[in-house]
Amino acid sequence: MREIAARYPVTYRRVGDAVAARGLDFVGEPPPSETRRIMLAIIAAMPPHVIPYGSMGDNTPWGLIDWELFLSSL
Repeated sequence: MREIAARYPVTYRRVGDAVAARGLDFVGEPPPSETRRIMLAIIAAMPPHVIPYGSMGDNTPWGLIDWELFLSSL
């Protein structure tokens, strides 16, 4: 999430505010049962145009990433 914070600081803050408004807490290490809920909230709140892995040579926007594989590993 650091790259998103650096490239899209306003979006990063807005997504954090949206997730916090749902009552999910980012302070410290979340319990395993909350990790999936937090990720789902972030995925849902992030605008589709954000490119999360641009510095790694992957210019796939957030809205086109298949998050199912990532979520299945949580």
